Amino acid sequence: MANRKNKFSKEEHEEFELWSQERNELTLNKTLLSNKIEIKCKSKAQKDAINAIEEKIISIITGPPGTGKTYLSCARALKYLKEDGGTYKKIVLIKSVNVPKDEEIGYLKGTLEEKMEMYMYPFISNFQKVIGKQAVETLKSNGSIEILPIKFALGVTLDDAIIIIDEAQQISKDNLRTLITRIGQNAKMIFLGDIKQKSVNKREKSALEILIEHFVKIEEIGIVELSKEDIVRHPIIKKLEEIFDEIERSEKLNGNK
Repeated sequence: MANRKNKFSKEEHEEFELWSQERNELTLNKTLLSNKIEIKCKSKAQKDAINAIEEKIISIITGPPGTGKTYLSCARALKYLKEDGGTYKKIVLIKSVNVPKDEEIGYLKGTLEEKMEMYMYPFISNFQKVIGKQAVETLKSNGSIEILPIKFALGVTLDDAIIIIDEAQQISKDNLRTLITRIGQNAKMIFLGDIKQKSVNKREKSALEILIEHFVKIEEIGIVELSKEDIVRHPIIKKLEEIFDEIERSEKLNGNK
């Protein structure tokens, strides 16, 4: 019994690891190849967003709700896995969960993955729109779609990955530094957000504001701003956004913030 852990030789372990890797790649390819991935942009700004993802290492896509920020990013990330699986092995999802300091979610029931799952629904929902629920579950189970809580990102290097960071307007400057420096070899990073939906630390600049103000001068970083004209979710959202804009202008005129 004492020597049981040495049952397999080093060569056998390496052979098993290689077999496991090939099996996972076959599963991934079979899952994705059975689903046709088409990205239909409905405006010039949406096309610009896709171009930024493709041409830049880090892309920043901003805009109001319903403009397709998350969908475009998820669809393009899946397309990378399908067409360039030799470079990109996984999609990493990061999102501010907008809870107390240091992204604490321990008060929720379940495993860490189960706790985070509810916050990742916008991602998962859009993946399902592109390739279907069963294919998404397969990609999650084999590690091709991975959830990374912000508080566990420190010290991690994300190689061979498409990294999508949502709700960047809720992320602090300190967490921005942690996240943006996680990018590794053969990786792309996509920041999504809407400055108008910032709801925490309003007196301090968020990660999204800092990115727009200071980082776009870097050649490898691209920014695309979607507007109300790009809303595709439902026509009424454009009208709702216009009302909210009117309310904000009125509050500023009256000295309320």
